[in-house]
Parts: sequence; C-alpha cells; structure tokens
Amino acid sequence: MKIIFVNPWTKSLFGDEKQASGHPHIGLAYLIAACKKEGYKDIKVFDQGIEKDDEILFKMILEYKPDLIAMTTFSYCYKYAKELMEEIKTRYPSLIIISGGPHISATKEHVLKTTRADFAMKSESELSFIKFLQEMESATPDYSCVDNLIWRSGDKIIENQTGELIKDLNALPFPDYEVFGLERYLCYKVHLMPIITSRGCPYGCNYCSIRLTMGRNFRARSPENVVAEMKHLKDTYQINHFEINDDCFAFDLKRAEKICDLITDSRLNIRYELYNGIRADNVNEQLLRKMKESGCIFISYGCESGNQEIVNKYIGKNLDLKKVIQAVDLTNKIGIKNSVNFIIGHPGETYKTAMDTLKFAGSLKTNFVNMYNLIPYPGTELFDWITKNSTYMMPVEDYLETVGSRDFPPVFETKEFTKEERIKALKKSYALYEKTILQFRLGRALGLIIYLLCRNRLIFKLGRSLVFDGKMGSRIYRLLSRGSKST
Repeated sequence: MKIIFVNPWTKSLFGDEKQASGHPHIGLAYLIAACKKEGYKDIKVFDQGIEKDDEILFKMILEYKPDLIAMTTFSYCYKYAKELMEEIKTRYPSLIIISGGPHISATKEHVLKTTRADFAMKSESELSFIKFLQEMESATPDYSCVDNLIWRSGDKIIENQTGELIKDLNALPFPDYEVFGLERYLCYKVHLMPIITSRGCPYGCNYCSIRLTMGRNFRARSPENVVAEMKHLKDTYQINHFEINDDCFAFDLKRAEKICDLITDSRLNIRYELYNGIRADNVNEQLLRKMKESGCIFISYGCESGNQEIVNKYIGKNLDLKKVIQAVDLTNKIGIKNSVNFIIGHPGETYKTAMDTLKFAGSLKTNFVNMYNLIPYPGTELFDWITKNSTYMMPVEDYLETVGSRDFPPVFETKEFTKEERIKALKKSYALYEKTILQFRLGRALGLIIYLLCRNRLIFKLGRSLVFDGKMGSRIYRLLSRGSKST
C-alpha cells in the first residue's frame, strides 16, 4: 500500500490567501505514526504550503504510483483542497482520494457532494483509518464496517456510524515527522513544535466544533507520556520550545501540575506556550508557579464576551468575568505573559453588548486581546440557533469554504445586531487586537507606529506578506519581536 498524505494550502486567520505552513500538520503526523505502527510504511507527504508548486505532487504521483491520496481539510480554506482534488481526479481519474479533518467532522458528506473524492472520514481517525486501509486491501472490501467512513455506493452517499473515541491516548505512537522533511519548516529553524496532551472538551460553549472531532469527554495522556514526547522531539530535532494546543490543558489540575513537575525535575530546559486558551476559572497560584518554573512563557485565556449575560445565557460558558480579571492579574503577578480571547456576534448580542466586550477587553491588564468573528459550524448548537433565528449573509457552503474567524465579513445578522452594526463592531475589535498585539510583539512605541501605518490595509497586507513569506522580513520580525518570547 502506497500512500501520499496531502496538506493543502491554508489561509491565515487574518484572511490572507495561501499562507506558508509553519510546521507539519500534527493530525497527519499522528495518522502516519499509526500507519507505520501497523506496517504501512510506504508513505510520502505533499505539503502545498511548503512546495508551492502542484506539479511537484503530479510528478510524485506519476513516479511513485500511489494507491491512495489522503488529504486533510479545514473549512475556512476548503476551496484549496477542493481545487487540488479536482485537478488530481482530472489527471488521474482512477486514483482513490480520501479526505478527513475538521471540515469533514463538521459537514459530513459535503466533500463527496462538492468534489470527486471517493471517501471521507469524520471524527478521530487513527484507528478507523487503519481499518479502512485493511478493507482497501481486501479481495472483497466491506466499507460498511469502517467506523467514521463516508463513502459512495453507486449514486448514494453513505455515512457510517461514528466510532468510539480512543480512551487510552498513551497507546498512540508519537506523531511521526520523519517523512515531512522537518528542516524545510520555519518551526525547525526556531526549534518550536506543537504538542497535544489531551483531547475533548466537557464544557458547553455553543459555538465550539471541537466536540465534533474530539468529543465532549476529557481524555488525557499521562504526564510521563507527554514529557517523553517532549524529550523525544528535543533529542531528535533539537526542539526546545513547544506550543501546547490542548483545549483543556488545566481541566485536571493535578495532571497539569504533574506535567510541570516532571519537566522541572527532568531538567529539560524548555519553554512552552498555551495559545489555544484555557479557562480562567481553572487556574490557581500553585499551578501558575509550577508552570512558570517549568518554562511556561505564555497563556491565553478564553473569555468570549465582556457581557456577563451573553457569557452565561447565550454562550453557555458559565464563566464569572471577575475570574478573568483575577486570572490575568495572578498570571501577571507570577510573571507569565498572557492574552484573552473574545468573539463578536453571539446569539443575543447587540451593538451595545459588543461594545461591552471592547470596554472589558480594554480594561484588562493583559498583554494583548484576541478578537474573532463568530463562524457557525454545522453540528453545533450555535448553527441550529442561527438557522432558526437569523439571516445568513451568504450561502452556508460559501462561508464554510472561504471565511475564517479573522476574516472580515459577518456571515449572518439578527434584528438586534444588523450586518452594518456587526461590520462596525468588527472593525473596532480588530483594531484593538492589532494595536495590542503589535505593541506586545514590537514594544509600545514601535508597535504603535506600525499599527498606525497599518491602518492602510494595503500596507498591512504587504507587511504580513513580507513577514510570513519573505525570509529577510521574517528574520527582521523575529529579531524585533524576540522580547515577547522571553521569560
């Protein structure tokens, strides 16, 4: 069995087209590791954001003659995956394509309706993908027995049952990055890699699509297993800086503390950040001190709104905003840099409550605030509410394929919060984000100057292009922003 795993172009959260890949796709790396464990070792990877030339893939297909193309997909940049699948099928009609990733978990059969892909796979896939490969190799394949698989049977599209989630995450091999050519990625040059220590989120935020892939039950790797992967990456690739991309790193406080203790006791001498966000009511001084001692240099807190009624009644987060203030102040006291995340456009939101969010965000003594445009994904309570209670500004299929959480257009409106008001609120919130993040990265004076220059959106896009796509611009930015990465 010969497999080519494909990571299509992605967009940045800022809406920029075609962002270069900063690090290998960790989900594909987990799948590759699972394949190798079961004896499927004849594997190649095509990362569109690294290669930047599709002819490299087509030459690879011609010479390698794979049995399967396995392609991941994100909703906000699905159009790139769709275009690439179409071109593959045009050139090689008989080549089998399976698509997976967050977009499939949210939209299910959508990919088979909109492309010539042969299969799709929802939810967590390390186990079900192996079963799929085994059925492919069978003389009489029975795809109906493969959990999570979505497939074609004649003119019908069939969605199989969702399989049980993996209970023992320690049983999974570490993500395998060997075939990616890690040295080609920016992360290798700056000795940084993502790591996931747990899966699933038990909380009830109505917009969150994570549960569609990872479920609602919190499932955790043991502290020993987590630190072993860190040591493996440091010994193998000289990685000494980690981005912990959990949704609920601190859900089990004792486990989080044990991870910190093991990092400290093993003298790994690493740094790590939690940009994905943890709950402000799930930290205490003891944990933060242990995080600081073990190398944590940044924490992001999820807040979502600065209006208490919106947080509790409409989002379902049940978070006391006073806890956010306390968490930020305590994190500052311990000496860990931090940010707070907000979203504009919740159910029940009005222009006034959106301004409450900006006022609350501006009052926090955090290093910067993240602001996002609310995107409703199928399968969430938010999507059902919006379908019944609001007006979409564009077809659902269009925004699912093209609009990210930092793209500008609101995708729906309500009578209480119109399109025009949403645009006005988003402009103000993005301005606050850009000002605070630039001052955090570049210093208050230089950051303010760059922010004022970037009010011209042409200059803003040009600057981002130089930083993220140009080697010299990237080096200058890393030099100027190194203070924000220090302890």
